[in-house]
Amino acid sequence: MDRDTLKYWLALNNVVGVGRTLFHRLVQAFGSPREVFSASKNDLLRVQGLGDKVAGEIKRFDIDSSSERELRFAEKEGVRILTLESPEYSSLLKSIFDPPPVLYIQGKPLDTINLPLAVVGTRTPSEYGKLVAERLCLKLATAGFSIISGLARGVDTLAHKAALSVGADTVAVFGCGLGHTYPPENIKLRQQIIAQGAVISEFPILMRPDRNNFPARNRILSGLSLGTVVVEAAEKSGALITADFALEQGREVFAVPGNITSPNSRGTNELIKAGAKLVDRPESILEELLPAYGESLLTKTGKEEAKIKLDNDEEKQVFSLLSLEGRHIDNLIENTDLSPAQVSATLLHLELRGLVRQLSGKMYISNCGNE
Repeated sequence: MDRDTLKYWLALNNVVGVGRTLFHRLVQAFGSPREVFSASKNDLLRVQGLGDKVAGEIKRFDIDSSSERELRFAEKEGVRILTLESPEYSSLLKSIFDPPPVLYIQGKPLDTINLPLAVVGTRTPSEYGKLVAERLCLKLATAGFSIISGLARGVDTLAHKAALSVGADTVAVFGCGLGHTYPPENIKLRQQIIAQGAVISEFPILMRPDRNNFPARNRILSGLSLGTVVVEAAEKSGALITADFALEQGREVFAVPGNITSPNSRGTNELIKAGAKLVDRPESILEELLPAYGESLLTKTGKEEAKIKLDNDEEKQVFSLLSLEGRHIDNLIENTDLSPAQVSATLLHLELRGLVRQLSGKMYISNCGNE
């Protein structure tokens, strides 16, 4: 798309009062954003949902000043601007009810992101939630999925990092313009994602983070993806909003079950009660989305777990008692015939090999197997 045509898309997208739905109605009525600005006020007022105030905003809008500022900043920062007419625009996202007319992107072309899967959850995950998010994303990314998330603290950050660690594509969807990074501590992660995947936003480049932007961001998260996986979410949370959008868009929803006494598990457990697919292993997702690929991953997973070699009976005793649920060292001592010193030494050895993780309060969990 040439620069002159693009500036009309940007301008109409920035007119106060012209949301996505009205944008689409205007373009449908007049043929293009350029023709919308050329229309008379009386013609504009014939469009459903457009009142006198918004019609006036369109007629008064300074197209060149607004659009040129945006275009110059995009060129300076290496931001590509896509419209619904761009070949790179995601076909999955384009198919939702109200796709964003304009997208801003840094990184890989969107049309090269294969098997996109959204992974979302609480900003304050438990140790169980952290471990599940990491392990699910590692295995799904290794299997060929691209991980889509929102760069937020907690589960989102863990999901992006897991994909990056195995060289998989990952996409971060922003709730602000790409001129900002939110949360600010994720600026280094943002750069890593741009190098290996992409960051995108529907908001003008200089728009600051605002709580009202995040539901719209969640709509894009689910719209870009074949399905949405929720790992720990409270009863009212952004992750559940993403799941609701996924259902509206006809996409699959997956949820990780959690501790019934934890507030962060109430949302995911409710999703399962309402019909979301229960996720207790990566194959739960593959069986739903990739039937032809599920068996090969199952074999692969089995081979990976078969590589776990325990050196002696002490390790076998201790490791057999561990799972994703934290277990106190005193409980391990009680349930083996080993001395406290032997249990401590064995746990340390397993931890150094990456098979076990120590949590706060002398609690231990398995990093693999025994799920």
